[in-house]
Amino acid sequence: MNPLPGDLFARRLRQERERLGISQAELARRMAALLGTNVDSTAITRIEQQTRAVRLDEAVTAAEALGVPLVVLVSDSYARENEAEIQNQLAELALAKQEWEKLRQKIHRITQTIQQLSAERDAFCSHALDVDPETAGDYELAPEIRAALDASMCDARTKPAGEVAAPDA
Repeated sequence: MNPLPGDLFARRLRQERERLGISQAELARRMAALLGTNVDSTAITRIEQQTRAVRLDEAVTAAEALGVPLVVLVSDSYARENEAEIQNQLAELALAKQEWEKLRQKIHRITQTIQQLSAERDAFCSHALDVDPETAGDYELAPEIRAALDASMCDARTKPAGEVAAPDA
């Protein structure tokens, strides 16, 4: 048999209060401030022990004082749905981390290849300059390619080997 909403409220009120690490007196103080009336801490004790029914205005205020939607305090299904969503998001996060790691490794390989090709190009240009200084300029890269290459290599040189920054959000 499913527990009654009042029973769920009492149990969930205590769970949420303890999760936040606040006393019954502190919860009563917060509720009193929100209601603008006195709330005695013994009222919280009796509500949690199910020896006193909770009034609707108290239930709404207790949820607000705890910083949770009222449905959290009166429904077990909300907690189950929330837990399922957390599990889904954790699985999606793990998948995204795997994809990020693959991309990070690909970026690292491409960066290494560019560095190697740049070094070979510089060695070739140096050799061409030694062999025939007049035609050495024929082997220069187009200015826009050179600028893009220099920018990419500048980024690669400022990071430790193998480290690739996460893309901006």
